[in-house]
Amino acid sequence: MSQINLRPWQAEAITKALDCFNQNIHRIFLIDAAPGAGKTICASVLAIELIEAKSIERVIVIAPRTEVVRQWSEEFKQVTGRHMSRVSGSEADIEDYGIDVCATWQSVEGLLDGFQNICKQFETLVICDEHHHAA
Repeated sequence: MSQINLRPWQAEAITKALDCFNQNIHRIFLIDAAPGAGKTICASVLAIELIEAKSIERVIVIAPRTEVVRQWSEEFKQVTGRHMSRVSGSEADIEDYGIDVCATWQSVEGLLDGFQNICKQFETLVICDEHHHAA
């Protein structure tokens, strides 16, 4: 597992998610913890574990606000060493933004075709931050 000093609940969540993913039981995971508990770091470590195992190639994060998109981009880079492009509007071609992308929930509708193309062409981990904003 990653060199980051994880909290026990984070390490357990990552182990369970990897076990489910590797056994092909489910490819849907829910990480639920209090604000500030380290969900972004936990999900980023999970992503890099899957990338290093060659189970996924790309990561898409959908977050509620531009500020959260910025935080995701910064923390993801710290954990994974990979740049995550930030998208907060309905820019025309999401596929040109780079390997890993973080967008706001508001921008999803305008970027839907691009997201679908990425997911069809690449093994992609999609992380939904504050999914209750998805309505």
